[in-house]
Amino acid sequence: MEYEICLEPSGIHFMADERQNIIEAAKQHGIPIKHGCASGSCGDCKGTILSGESEHGPFMPLLLLPTERAAGKAILCKLYPRSAMRLRVEVVPKDTWTAEITRLTPLAWNVLELRLRPERPYPYRTGQYARVAVPGRPDQWRSYSMATPPDTTGELVFHIRELPGGVFSQWLFHAAQTGDELTLGAAQGEFALRPDNDRDMLCIAAGSGLAPIEAIIQESIDLGRTRPIHLFYGARKQADFYHLEELAKWSQQYPHITITSTLSDMHDISWAGAHRLLPTVAASGHWKNHEVYLCGGPGMIEAAIDLLLSHEVQHDHIHFDAFTPNG
Repeated sequence: MEYEICLEPSGIHFMADERQNIIEAAKQHGIPIKHGCASGSCGDCKGTILSGESEHGPFMPLLLLPTERAAGKAILCKLYPRSAMRLRVEVVPKDTWTAEITRLTPLAWNVLELRLRPERPYPYRTGQYARVAVPGRPDQWRSYSMATPPDTTGELVFHIRELPGGVFSQWLFHAAQTGDELTLGAAQGEFALRPDNDRDMLCIAAGSGLAPIEAIIQESIDLGRTRPIHLFYGARKQADFYHLEELAKWSQQYPHITITSTLSDMHDISWAGAHRLLPTVAASGHWKNHEVYLCGGPGMIEAAIDLLLSHEVQHDHIHFDAFTPNG
């Protein structure tokens, strides 16, 4: 059965099948509701139910606080209509940028640094991600976080992990060249440095989730803040690490920054550092009075949130960017 969906304040109407979530149905009609992962992990598609009946599928804990649920908030990529509905949502302007590839630099065996020069200024906040159109497939988009704060050069920097079978990452690793052009959508995401407090910072990054974490730490440095920052950076194998030298330079240059790298591979006897990301975090202190920034896969984020809540960290002090493979 189909139901009419009305979006406020835009006044846009479309029909949605009861088997489609709101984001899927909007895409089918070419309506760009703001969203990110489309899997219930990031919360960028959060909207408000103004009227109508619906059913919610499972999504990442903490995306909706109890007060938000009571106020009718919903995660639209997990919201299925059961009647005609009115929703307050953000519709993204259909603005695009053309950006030239200026450099492709290997960071690890399966991670590339991608540098782009947009044709005109590309506005974004530190911690946000860009939507990138897959070359030759303009209806397919991928999301990647910027790895540096905005600067006067206007250049965009990304850390892209190769995903077997991933259309975009396979093109980037095996066909892309400097001078090629990509199409970008507007920057999205609410993951960002909270500069309005002086709490110590705990940062946890897994794999290429290091990208927006590095950007947030760099912005804190640029702002001249000296509150303690402890970054825990995890990888499965030693070959998966990147930027270890750059991170070491940070800790040497800035006494308030501590870096702990952890390895999941318990059988690698050549590794002299810590093993297992979250157990190391748990054993390294009590994090109750910290502002926390997390970036990695949904499984790591959920486990980290459980850990932090057990350390009595307040919900509103935990900020995360959970990404699903979208190569």
